[in-house]
Amino acid sequence: MQAGEKTHFHSRRCTMTAKSGFTLVELMVVVAIIGIVLTIATMNIRQWNDKYTVESYTKEIHSILMKARNDAANTNTQNLVTLTANQVQVTQDDDGDGIVEATDGNGVVDAGEPTTTKPYQQFAIQFAISPIVFNRRGMTNNIQTISITGYSPNASPGVDCITVAPTRINMGLMRIIGGVATCEQQ
Repeated sequence: MQAGEKTHFHSRRCTMTAKSGFTLVELMVVVAIIGIVLTIATMNIRQWNDKYTVESYTKEIHSILMKARNDAANTNTQNLVTLTANQVQVTQDDDGDGIVEATDGNGVVDAGEPTTTKPYQQFAIQFAISPIVFNRRGMTNNIQTISITGYSPNASPGVDCITVAPTRINMGLMRIIGGVATCEQQ
């Protein structure tokens, strides 16, 4: 070392000023926050699921009605759409007698009259007249509104009802207008 040169000595001693790890209180706060976020997410997922299911049921029933109407006109045979609280059944009336042979008392679908049944378990189907009869031209005299009911009021689906008119089948949303529930077409 030369004269006048400074030397630096570093101490190997290390001082620890910060603690490592988490305290129990910090962990409990984080777990509580995660629990709150998951609760909110679960409630929203349930509402989204209800919304999706109601819209899906409505669109599917609309599609079934449109197909029955189209098939009646294209095949020149009468089609009957039978509604219950949890299913939709389409029967093609090949013999043209206007009778749903699937319900003739013996509970057996007669051969020669094809039947399609679609169950809907989660929500109820509300309707006025069953069966809906589509004549050989694809028209009906069974004017009515079909709606999906029993879902959470927070679900707010885009469509939840179907209006059946002689020449049209439209989807809509149930609204209270003048104190009367009405299917407002979308």
